[in-house]
Amino acid sequence: MMTRPIHHFDSLTTEAGPAGGNSLMSDVSYNERRLLEMRARYSRAAMVGNALTDSILWVGRLFKRLAAAIKEDFKVRAAEEQLHRMSDRELADLGLCRADIPFAVRKHEVEGVEPAIDNHYAADVAAANRNNPAIFWAGRA
Repeated sequence: MMTRPIHHFDSLTTEAGPAGGNSLMSDVSYNERRLLEMRARYSRAAMVGNALTDSILWVGRLFKRLAAAIKEDFKVRAAEEQLHRMSDRELADLGLCRADIPFAVRKHEVEGVEPAIDNHYAADVAAANRNNPAIFWAGRA
């Protein structure tokens, strides 16, 4: 059986020293090397701790946004159900018809279509036909 040589601390690879472990740092004492290694370990532990804390906080924020979205969806569905339970007369008093209920309750587009709902009186609305009647009747007289 072949015996192995005894490895001393100076010949081992350290976190502060170069890879291979055979080069000795002649100007660094044992205590200074220990201090460098402890600082390297502390820095690595702080980095891992910060990453772990950030990931836990990210998951917490994600859960909070998910819970808020679910609550908002329940509120929107409750409002839609309340409007669907109303009669056509009550909806007309509000200025809605049954087809407008999803648009009236939700803030964003539904199924890619956004209606143009104007709350103007009939006197304020311009006619769709923009022909000038004076020009139309000018040649007929």
